[in-house]
Amino acid sequence: MARGRRQRYAAVSLFSGCGGMDLGAEQSGAAKVVWAVDSDPWAVQTYQSNIGNHIVEADVTATPVPDVPCDILLAGPPCQDYSTLWNHDGLKTARGNLFREVARFLDALRPAAFVLENVPGLLSANKGAAWTLVRHALRSPSSFTPADQRTNSTPVRYDLSAQVVDFADLGVPQHRVRLIVVGVRRDLGIRPPAIPRPFEGNPRTVREVLDVDPIKPGAANHEFGLDSEVVVERLKLIPPGSNFEHIPPGHPLAVKGLISHVYRRLDPDKPAYTVIAGGGGGTHGYHHREPRRLSNREKARLQGFPDDFVFEFGSGTRDLKSSYTRVRRQIGNAVPPTAAAVIVEALSATLAAAGVKARSNRELNGAAADIPPAPRAAGE
Repeated sequence: MARGRRQRYAAVSLFSGCGGMDLGAEQSGAAKVVWAVDSDPWAVQTYQSNIGNHIVEADVTATPVPDVPCDILLAGPPCQDYSTLWNHDGLKTARGNLFREVARFLDALRPAAFVLENVPGLLSANKGAAWTLVRHALRSPSSFTPADQRTNSTPVRYDLSAQVVDFADLGVPQHRVRLIVVGVRRDLGIRPPAIPRPFEGNPRTVREVLDVDPIKPGAANHEFGLDSEVVVERLKLIPPGSNFEHIPPGHPLAVKGLISHVYRRLDPDKPAYTVIAGGGGGTHGYHHREPRRLSNREKARLQGFPDDFVFEFGSGTRDLKSSYTRVRRQIGNAVPPTAAAVIVEALSATLAAAGVKARSNRELNGAAADIPPAPRAAGE
């Protein structure tokens, strides 16, 4: 990936979480995030500690569009309401309508391009009505922005490419299938790029990521959480790459009527299963060599975060369960930086070929420095 460029594109980030997509955008060398927003105080603290103070802790629906340069808009609105793993209601929920905020920012900032990440379930939610509405909002964001919030009377339009991608094909050591919508402003006269798949057919494996260079004891966020004795004994009966169904029927530790992702142990010679934000009921994700759930640091590696990326959970927290859960949610909700870097680099190459000018580091650093630091989370 390109590194050390003197000029990069300015990016604005919505629903930034702990900063996975933003970290990847900056790792690509093609973009610098100058403004970000998220409502989770722990994720904001993590972002501040690892990426920068240009993030605002706020509800995006009540946040004015900032006066900053923006060439690329990054957005990862909450996806739970479109997930096919659980039965959710899509457009019937407030979270399912957050794409309207993406449209509002597109109308005001008018970036050359944008990247939106979500689950493939968005395409089929509400019998297809959700995607029809979201697609229209992203193509014609001005029509979805209330008149009293519009800052430009001229409508803006985007050409879209919606691609379903397994992030394992982009170098992430887990199967994580996501919908990536790339938009390019129509007046530029170019099409959104196809997303490269440099690891298609040769994915990175669990063994490569967790075993070749083991995580050192005492590493940040390397807490394991607490498994009961029953869970530990149950895991001993399940070989790597298998789930609860491997336990013989009638065995005292057998379980019935569960979905296939329960008590799954990693296969060391394949990418990991999808790292999720939730947990409980046997859904944590379990180690391939040891009878235990994965640590948060192991999950972070499987998401593509470097070991020096420290997840915050409140320095005054002494409850292991609370701290483990706060970090687990940040990791599971994140866009893997490795995937984001591939996507942003491909997009930036398309913009550069079309003559869209990048910005100097002085301009980018000045824009980011103008954002006041987000407040620290209460309760520390």
